[in-house]
Order: sequence, then structure tokens, then C-alpha cells
Amino acid sequence: MEKLQLGYVKGYDIMTKICVLTTVHHAYDGRIYHKQCKSLKNAGYDVTLLAPKPDREIANDDIKLVPIEKPKKEWKRFLRAFTVFQMAKKTNADLYHFHDPELLPVGVLLRIFTKKPVIFDVHEHYPNAIMSKKYLKKWIKHPVRLVYELIEKISLPILSGVIYTTEEVGERYQRYTSCKIENYPLPDMFPPIKSGSKEEDYILYLGGITPIRGIEELVVGFAHAVKLKPEAKLVFVGSFESTAFEKKIHELVFENGLKDKVLFKGKVPYEKIEEHLAKASIGIIPYLPVPNHLVCLPNKLFEYMAAGVAVIASDFPHYRKVVESSNSGLMINPERPQSIAKAILTLLEDPEQVRVLGESGKGAFAEKYNWDIEEKKLLAFYKKLLK
Repeated sequence: MEKLQLGYVKGYDIMTKICVLTTVHHAYDGRIYHKQCKSLKNAGYDVTLLAPKPDREIANDDIKLVPIEKPKKEWKRFLRAFTVFQMAKKTNADLYHFHDPELLPVGVLLRIFTKKPVIFDVHEHYPNAIMSKKYLKKWIKHPVRLVYELIEKISLPILSGVIYTTEEVGERYQRYTSCKIENYPLPDMFPPIKSGSKEEDYILYLGGITPIRGIEELVVGFAHAVKLKPEAKLVFVGSFESTAFEKKIHELVFENGLKDKVLFKGKVPYEKIEEHLAKASIGIIPYLPVPNHLVCLPNKLFEYMAAGVAVIASDFPHYRKVVESSNSGLMINPERPQSIAKAILTLLEDPEQVRVLGESGKGAFAEKYNWDIEEKKLLAFYKKLLK
């Protein structure tokens, strides 16, 4: 019955068409494809995804993928707006849902020329994120931020709705038709923990490897800890921001005698991350206190909890709120390697505490931090806009 209410246009026997757009994220991004697109498809919508062409395509999901050529330079993404608009308009969708801030002009054009509902999906606090962009020169960051804020201010009254994450990010969008939908993990990806599957000395870092995520401080902190716990290992699952930073981190690993203690697995498909989480006992989030980190919640926090992994996280107010309320981990000062080392040693020396924290976090995930709950919000928001 829900499918009939949500996925079909009243009075017609054709499915409601949805066009989802991203020029930045991977076609099979966890949030966009595995959660939102699949939820919409399961609810009865006809879903088309415009996204960068992947190395391989997933078959049999019945979600149409229209590949977009991804520019090699980030700033060139803005130049493809009109082409993306034309591609999206050709889908003749009943609702358009875009995920990148540079697509704001595309969203406005779609709203004006198609008269159909258009949703802007906000993944982070973009003005703050601009101030952390390494490819932007320091002197130009403030002007770029002001220009973005102006474009957003002009665009939002024209668009139909905004989806955002966290209360802090959402403060910017309260005056518009909006909905808070968190990027919580999929329950089906995280089966019950098998007895003996966890390796007591396995510490996992999951996600992109960049300077502002505290990687240098993490390596130095781990080097201090491993002197007292030589059996420990630190595993990175994710890709480096640049070859220069990759070289820097490998040199740091070598200088600290960690060659056999720190492992780099590279980036893995979203559906494969559970294989690494299943082995880990401890998961770490050492993000530095840059503006965007202070208002956003990282996906990996909830993925650690979903997999029953004890968490070590930067001591930011909104991180602390989740970790303490769920009793799932310890807080650190990410700028002090000694603080990181102390937390690592505290858990490595107490496997029972690690087990309790992991089970408590998994319980909180099952109760309130999972995608099944957020999916209902997404479908209700679509139903509201399509009326």
C-alpha cells in the first residue's frame, strides 16, 4: 500500500520518475546510491542517477545510471552546469534531487524550466568546508565563501526543499522547507558479531586520509602506544588525498619504526567495508578541530558502532553527545598525540571494556542510529513535496 501511495502518480498507471544528480560523489556512494536511491526504488519510484562513470556498473538494481564525465580539476566542475542541466531535463523526472553545492544553478534552472520539485541535499556546512579546501589559496577563500553564500541565498527560495545532516548544519535552512536526514548505516550491512571474529589489537581508521583528519597526529600517537603494546596494529582503509601526503605519511611511518605495524588497504567499495569492521576491536576518528568538523558528524562513527567496534573520537561537543549517550567509546584531544596514545593504551589493556563499549554502541545503533529510521523521513519528505 505504501508503494502505491508514494511511488505512483495519482490518476496514472506510470511510476513517479526521480532524477538524482551528483558530479562529485562516486556513482555507488553509500549515502546517495545504497541508501537513498535504493530506498526510493524499493518504495516504487522510477530512479535515474546522474553521476560520474564508475569503473564497473552494478547490475540488476533497476536503477538507471547515466554517466557524467568527472572533470580532473575541482574548479572545472562549475563549468559543466549547463550540460548537467540538459542531461537532467531529458529524464523528464517528476522530482529532481541534487547533492553538490556547485549544482545550485542547475537546481534553479530545473525548478524554473520544469516547474517540478527540486531538492538540495546538503552533506556538510559548505561555507566552513570552503575554508578548509587545500586547493584554494588562502587569500581567495573568504571571497569564494561570500560568493557561495550569496548564490545559496538567491537559490534556496526558488528550490522546493532542503535535506541536511545535524542540527548545527540545519540552522542555516530552518526558514525553508527542510528535513534533517542523517547518513546512518544500513542495518543489513552489519550482521550480529560472531564470537572470536574480533582481533583484540586491531585498530581501524576508516575513510579518506587527509591532513585535517589528524593522520599525522594519529601515527605519532600510535607510535607512542606501540612501545608498550608491540602486538598492536593500525589499519587504514581509505584513499590518500594526494601522492604528496601519502609520501609524507609513509615517511613518518618509517621514521617511527612502524613499517610492520601500520597497514594501508586502500579504498574499498562501500558494500565491502564491513569485512574490515568485522575484524576491528577499536575504531578511531582523530579529526582536527577545523570549522566543518565542529558541526558535522562523520559516517564512520556510526559504522564503528554498527559493527560493535569501540570508538576513540575527537572531543567535539556533538561527537561527545553521541559517544557518551551510547557508552560506545573514549574522547581524545586530536591535536595531542599523547592523548591519542593514552586512549589507545587504555583500551588495548582492557579487552573487557572494549567488548562492553562495542556491544553498547551496537545496541544504540540498532535502536536509533540506523538507516531504517532515516528512510521513513526521506519518503515522507518526498510525499510532501510531490503533493
